[in-house]
Amino acid sequence: MGLSVEMDAAGGEARPCAVHFGTQRVIVNEVCDRWHSRDRTWWKVATNEGSYILVCEDATGDWDLAAAVGKARRDEVCPVPRHGASH
Repeated sequence: MGLSVEMDAAGGEARPCAVHFGTQRVIVNEVCDRWHSRDRTWWKVATNEGSYILVCEDATGDWDLAAAVGKARRDEVCPVPRHGASH
């Protein structure tokens, strides 16, 4: 599977705006986080399909998928405690 990332430089800073998984284009709704290592830049992005952690080799501009998190409602991941519930 080929992976490529569209970048948007609006606002002066380039950020991922879409990810191509082969022929499938997935729109990035939000860039949640970004961090740097010595020779790579890591991006955590949110899409309608779930969240992805993407990594870009700074020297070559090559992208790879580091992790994928499936779509889940927040309540399923972090249940909200019910007030007054007894155990």
